[in-house]
Amino acid sequence: MRPIKLGVVFGIVAAHEPGWNDPPPKLVGKKPAPTTDATDSLPDREEMFRQTQTVFDDYVQSVEEARRPTVQKRFQLMYQQWTDKKLPEVLEQLIYKLAIALSKQDVKRANAVHRTIVCDYGSICVMWAPVLRHPIVELQQRTEDAANDENSILQPI
Repeated sequence: MRPIKLGVVFGIVAAHEPGWNDPPPKLVGKKPAPTTDATDSLPDREEMFRQTQTVFDDYVQSVEEARRPTVQKRFQLMYQQWTDKKLPEVLEQLIYKLAIALSKQDVKRANAVHRTIVCDYGSICVMWAPVLRHPIVELQQRTEDAANDENSILQPI
């Protein structure tokens, strides 16, 4: 009986039989299809800043009076870094996408974008990233309350 070379069986041509400490064989696969995102249709940097500032300033006006200065100060830190061009372009686009998700009341998208901001750019935005979470949480609570109000007829007393 003739021994079978494992390399030939799996489509890998090897000069020797694989050992326990050999690296795994490289498998040839398809490259992932490029994802289509809204990055092509983003406005210019100044317009992104204006729209973002509008969304977050509207939120600041809705915050209770006692918390407003603290929240405003955190947003001002972000605005200052943006205008001083201390933020990476990708981070600016993510902040813009977060503001758009909030304006469209898309909680899932807002959570996903915020998570990306905090995980990928946490060291840059450590001072103001937590305040980005506040409008998301409030939007979440409003949508849950609205859903509960809509289902109140169906709920037994």
